[in-house]
Amino acid sequence: MGPVAQKPANARRAKVDRRQEILAAAIAIIGRDGLAGLSMRSVAREAGVSLGLVNYYFEEKTNLVAAVLKRVEADDLALLASDPGLEPTERLATALDRIMDRDFLTTDYLALRLQLWATAQADDDFARINATAQRRYRKHLAELIANAVPGIDRAEASRRAADIDIIQNGIWLTALLKIDRASLNRAAQRCRDIAFARS
Repeated sequence: MGPVAQKPANARRAKVDRRQEILAAAIAIIGRDGLAGLSMRSVAREAGVSLGLVNYYFEEKTNLVAAVLKRVEADDLALLASDPGLEPTERLATALDRIMDRDFLTTDYLALRLQLWATAQADDDFARINATAQRRYRKHLAELIANAVPGIDRAEASRRAADIDIIQNGIWLTALLKIDRASLNRAAQRCRDIAFARS
């Protein structure tokens, strides 16, 4: 009975792994070659799987791009996640500091983000996914701010989250241009100043 019970779990895990491998291949291609370099065939080649398998998980290129957008949204929300055992001020500080993680300041990752932001101009569905992701990120950041800074209301926390989000996006764009690290650090400090300002 044991091996029979394990088989569906293993099959599900393999299915998820294959889907994630295909998604990772699409992310790599977009970061390296842009959306113009993305095709179902190029993803199959990059992932080392058959074209039929790519089509099994993603019916067409637009489904694949939408999945990449949602994956990046999940990564953004993960930036804001931290140990719930931390004090609210530490949770907020940790979340704000993650924006400067070297993994996010690589040319490949920043090129990927730029390409995905550009999709909002190309397709209404992609624009909606981008806008929804932006709202969720700001909402979670506003919650962190409201919990960490006594005396501010939700509206003020939301305003601060929006300002910080704009600066953080600017940090990523500026990092792509290879502007000096000191400027990026000052911008990151500005985010902390905004977040922790007393009302």
